[in-house]
Amino acid sequence: MRIGIILMLVALLWACDENKDREKTISVSILPQRYFVERIAGDYVKVNVMIPPGANPAVSDLSTEQLKALHNSSIYFAVGYLPFEISNLYPFLEKQEKHIQLVKQSEGMELEEGTCDCGHHHTHPGNFDPHVWMSPRYAGMMAQTICKVLSEKFPEKKTEFEQNFKQFKQEIDSIDAEARRIIPAKQNKTFLIYHPALTYLAKDYGMEQIAIEDEGKEPNPSHIKAVVDTCRAKGIKIVFIQNQFDVMNAKAIAREIDGEVIAIDPLSADWKKEMESLLRIIEQKME
Repeated sequence: MRIGIILMLVALLWACDENKDREKTISVSILPQRYFVERIAGDYVKVNVMIPPGANPAVSDLSTEQLKALHNSSIYFAVGYLPFEISNLYPFLEKQEKHIQLVKQSEGMELEEGTCDCGHHHTHPGNFDPHVWMSPRYAGMMAQTICKVLSEKFPEKKTEFEQNFKQFKQEIDSIDAEARRIIPAKQNKTFLIYHPALTYLAKDYGMEQIAIEDEGKEPNPSHIKAVVDTCRAKGIKIVFIQNQFDVMNAKAIAREIDGEVIAIDPLSADWKKEMESLLRIIEQKME
């Protein structure tokens, strides 16, 4: 959707409705961020998620209903480098929604450079892998930022927010401890995944991630052959596939390497449950 059309639609929406509870409406990009906000703020705020369940943040557009909820927000917690944030969200906020406090949660983190989706086989400086929330270490940093920003916005709730953050951080630390118990014991720490959403998890715990996706696009036959050859050479038997992507190529490769396709959901609404499930898979399926 073009920015000009978006602006026109939002202007019409403004004329129809103004949210009296704007101060307590918080917008986020993805469902795991909603989980973080709600763990810290409880039901004190209303959380609007821009990428709905099942949608792909690499290609999602902004609907009029989403824009309406976004306009009625006081704070936006962006992941930082999701494709839709860069192409759609930031230009829109800059042009039309200057009243919203924008917080880019990846700022201050040591990020891995990603690949562009423009069809060229190279990387651009400043084009970073966005999947920081799948690292317990970075998830803790995201939660801390949320606590700090909300405490400054609602000082009357600061003590409660900080207590909630402390409890949530203990749970994040328990996931980190489980990862440190499970992963180092594995002989083969290499896995295959369709879309490289576990970059920071792999980096933090000494694993190797190999992606089926080629430069953000569907893999061609030569790329698939190279992936199969790598899997055979490295003895890879696990093929992760996310719910938002086509499973056919993953299944085809799994047949070639006598491997198993396992569905995961990095965009799950229950971040803690998904991380625990992922660690159980690693414990049970990796050699």
